[in-house]
Amino acid sequence: MSDLAAIVRALDFIESHLQTAITLGDVADAVAYSLYHFCRSFKNATHYTPYDYLMRRRIAEAARALLQTAAKVTDVAFDYQFNNLETFSRAFRRVLGQSPSQWRQQGQTGYRQLLPPLTSAHVEHIARCGPWQPTELPDFTLALVGVMTLGDRDALAWAWLSRELVGVASRCESCYAWVCHPRGDERERAILVAVTAEVLPKIPPGLVRKDLPQATYLRFAPVGTARDLELLRDYIDYVWLPQSDYCVAHPCYLVRYAATPGLPSSESDLEVCVPVKRRQN
Repeated sequence: MSDLAAIVRALDFIESHLQTAITLGDVADAVAYSLYHFCRSFKNATHYTPYDYLMRRRIAEAARALLQTAAKVTDVAFDYQFNNLETFSRAFRRVLGQSPSQWRQQGQTGYRQLLPPLTSAHVEHIARCGPWQPTELPDFTLALVGVMTLGDRDALAWAWLSRELVGVASRCESCYAWVCHPRGDERERAILVAVTAEVLPKIPPGLVRKDLPQATYLRFAPVGTARDLELLRDYIDYVWLPQSDYCVAHPCYLVRYAATPGLPSSESDLEVCVPVKRRQN
């Protein structure tokens, strides 16, 4: 069995035992690895230690239970294998920055706060494209002109923008997609597919200008291809940022595509820039 296959099996084993008392040795045994080799392989494949991943997945599901059920906080803690309320509250605060009671009172999940189960696609993407060492771009600003659309209709927006670029494609160093979740809701998103304002200084009818909020951005590259974009977003939000000194400044990100006339290809080289701020202790 390859390391990646073993780690995927370990992820599945963990997922099916979130409410069961297990040790890391049990997980290692499930994939026929020594504990040392398992811990090292898991960290290399997911960029989480097995213990931290297990704890964060338990906290994520416990946090959902607090919002979706009327169960007592103590009962939820025991359901997810925390031996007492103090241990649960300390772990909960470390992951989500507030107590379980405050979380329940808040009444909703913040933008991409809860670690979902990592899948074989995530592990394969990390192996193929990672590890990432993002570049900090302080006071990053950019003026874009393009087509704004909602939801998943960006293909039509790219086609519209491509028609506007006829005759000026040679001046396009890059194409951009600026994706914003205005209320922090993953189900709602606004997408601006665009070029820099210098390329289209006179805004044609139907196009809009957007001046990106001034912020410090982290630049992640390489991404892979456009097909890998969502996997990288998951990596940034659920793996890299939680273990860094940064948090998201506002729920949006910028994708830069390599220079291509007309539509960016799904095979285009691209990079992702995420607006961040330093985490407050």
